[in-house]
Amino acid sequence: MFADPARREQFQKYLLIAGPILGELADLGYEVETLDDLRHQGKPWETAIPVLLRWLPKIDDLDLKDSIVRGLSVPWTGNKATAALIEEFKNYAPNRDANPWIGKQLRALSDEEIKASRASSFAWAVGNALSIVDVKGFEKQLIELCRNAKYGTARQMLVLGLGRFRNSDAEDAALELLNDEDVRLHAIIALGKMKSKRALFELERLLTDKKATIRKEARKAIIKITR
Repeated sequence: MFADPARREQFQKYLLIAGPILGELADLGYEVETLDDLRHQGKPWETAIPVLLRWLPKIDDLDLKDSIVRGLSVPWTGNKATAALIEEFKNYAPNRDANPWIGKQLRALSDEEIKASRASSFAWAVGNALSIVDVKGFEKQLIELCRNAKYGTARQMLVLGLGRFRNSDAEDAALELLNDEDVRLHAIIALGKMKSKRALFELERLLTDKKATIRKEARKAIIKITR
């Protein structure tokens, strides 16, 4: 399959881990070489969702877990995966991305730092999934996760998802998170989606923020709210 021996060896290692999942999917009629191929086959994969969900907690390899989560990140997952995704987020989000810069100089990351950064990246993908799937009945849990600063930037898509809730608790959380550098941008966007009139004063204050992206999104949010 691969002319390059290194890539061939890497793919063989992948198959050792993913093979049982791919076998179950083949039994359901999904003839895919990798889990990522599910998302590129040009048709929905509703019947694959239970298989992906069953395997998610059994897998330790983060690259494969990431592929499973991305396969679950579709509206037709409904709320079947919501509880499991929340648990995955809690397990991996406390890991923080390591800063490779010392001033203007790059430094080599330790193995532990690389592992923690990979876990944080995976948690971000889980947060993105939770901003897409049905979370009805889980709103309180998600709002608590958004407010918990220990989860860092992994919360970004969760905070963005607050815009779907349209309740006072979600609005309160988004307003508080305007002071959280890790998720401030996403809180602004969420408040715009909510059309939160309570946010107008703070958003107007952010029009003079030092960051251009903050100024831009604050302006867009104000337009949505006052339109």
